[in-house]
Amino acid sequence: MSEEGYRLIESKFVIYYTKITQEQLQKEKGEINRIESHDDSFNFLMAQNNIDSSYDNLNKAFVVMMKEIDAKLNYLITLLRDGKEKEKFLNYNKSYTCSVSASEINFINNSSLQIGDFLSISFFLPISSHNEIKATAKVEDIFQKNGNSCAKAKFIDINRDSQELIIYYGLLLDRERLKSKQLEL
Repeated sequence: MSEEGYRLIESKFVIYYTKITQEQLQKEKGEINRIESHDDSFNFLMAQNNIDSSYDNLNKAFVVMMKEIDAKLNYLITLLRDGKEKEKFLNYNKSYTCSVSASEINFINNSSLQIGDFLSISFFLPISSHNEIKATAKVEDIFQKNGNSCAKAKFIDINRDSQELIIYYGLLLDRERLKSKQLEL
């Protein structure tokens, strides 16, 4: 559990980060606040909350169909992004997360990060490949986990919609874990 009460979610996905100065924080904050939500594209995750329950069986079929379409679109977006990713994140370090919450992210420290370093961070959650999550953070701890050096970075600036998406991601992972445990019984 993080200090703000957000639960850490154990998950591994790609993260891009670079060190920035304290002066660059304000510029990055403006860029984070400029990130628009992707209302123009179908966002299945948020649309689930608006399904009319009066069409029970039809809704279930629709949800299953949309889950399949959403998964395929996320896969295609990931494939298409691979080439552009290299250009966009040319000055960034690529690493993998250990865990994430709406207030912090822990990731494998591939470079010489130190406590107190400021970072510009970008990542895409596996459930929503079209939504870039961009944040600034401050390294608060360096620790060992599974033989890797990991950095704990507390978010300084992050878009509220991005926080909501991280929370929703955690709920979806919990739901999948519960389903798999029920199947084991």
